[in-house]
Amino acid sequence: MKLEKALADDDQPHLFKGYVSYDLPFGRGKNLLANSPHVVDLVVGGWSVSGIVNYFSGTPLGFLGSSPLSGGWNGSVNRANIAAGNMKVPFDKSAFQITPVTAASNTYLNKALFSDAPALTLGTSAFRYAQARNFGKINEDFGLQKNNKIGEHVRFQIRAEFLNAFNRSTLGGIQTLVTNAQFGQVTSISGNRQIQLGMRLDF
Repeated sequence: MKLEKALADDDQPHLFKGYVSYDLPFGRGKNLLANSPHVVDLVVGGWSVSGIVNYFSGTPLGFLGSSPLSGGWNGSVNRANIAAGNMKVPFDKSAFQITPVTAASNTYLNKALFSDAPALTLGTSAFRYAQARNFGKINEDFGLQKNNKIGEHVRFQIRAEFLNAFNRSTLGGIQTLVTNAQFGQVTSISGNRQIQLGMRLDF
């Protein structure tokens, strides 16, 4: 039963989320250009900027083996056997290759420590391990928007949003099934910058 004591699959020891919004001090009713003509206020007034940042640790990995009985062993596939030692090998994110995913530079786990448990025996691995985790996430989103009033009851808004503004990528798809030919490899990469523009009319 000691193998049942493990980290939750959504365990993230470090997680930071931040949001900021700032109205630029230009135009009527603001500190700067407060008495500007209406035409000038239409250009310089009503601007605001915002940002959302997310910095997360990765979630823990668990390791599985084969199914020694038809329909699963005790309702599921078996646990893997894990020998003592460092579960991970030195890994350089910048050297990742999308093809082939079996490239040596994509190896994340110390494969020599892992093996499939013999038939009708329980593997020695726990459900999840803090020593081997998925990759964390780093992401920054920024927005720029302008609001203009048209009369007393109409507001016109234009906005630009920069999602993943610094074009960061996240590696993933770490293969944890010891019987898979890609076991221990990082197999995927995701994340790209997106820019979207929008207009809105409230009345």
